[in-house]
Amino acid sequence: MSLKEHATRVAVLRVLRDAVDVEYQTERHEVLEGLRAARAELNLKSVRVALPDDTPVATITLVDPEPTVVVADEEAFTAWVTENHPGEVETLVRVRPSWQRQLLARLTCLEPVVDPYTGEAIPGLGVLSASEPRSFSLRPLPGGRERIARALHIGTLDLRRLLPLEGGEDP
Repeated sequence: MSLKEHATRVAVLRVLRDAVDVEYQTERHEVLEGLRAARAELNLKSVRVALPDDTPVATITLVDPEPTVVVADEEAFTAWVTENHPGEVETLVRVRPSWQRQLLARLTCLEPVVDPYTGEAIPGLGVLSASEPRSFSLRPLPGGRERIARALHIGTLDLRRLLPLEGGEDP
C-alpha cells in the first residue's frame, strides 16, 4: 500500500472513529437512562444483547455505586479518634488518612455509624447515600465479538443504519 493510500485510510478511519465516538456516547446515555427506568419500574438491572437474528452477543448490567461512610464533621471525628486511638492522630491534629480510610472501610453504612468493637456511636461520621448509577458494564459473551463482526460482514447488521454519517445522503 502506498503512502497516499495509507493517508486516505487514516483520514477515512478518523471520520468513522469520530462518528462512532459520538454515536457511542449518545447510545450509552440512552442505555443508561433506559436501564435506570427499567430498574425503577421492573426492578430489572441487566439486559441481554442480541443480534437481529436473536443470537446473544453480550450482557449489559447497571453498575450500582455502594454507599460509603464519610467524615461528616471533621472536628468531632478527630476528637473521638484523639480520645480512643491517640496514636492515629498526627501532630497537626488530624486523623492519619491511611488509618481513616481503613476505619471507614470497616464500618457499616448504617446511621449512626458505630465502632464495630465497642458499639459506641462515632461522632463526626455520617453515611452518604449511594448516588444514581452513572455507568453500566458491557460484557461480550464468549464468541460475541466474532458474531457481531460476522453479522456486519454478511450484512445482517447494517452499519449505515447503526452509524448515520452527516453529509452521507443518497445520490
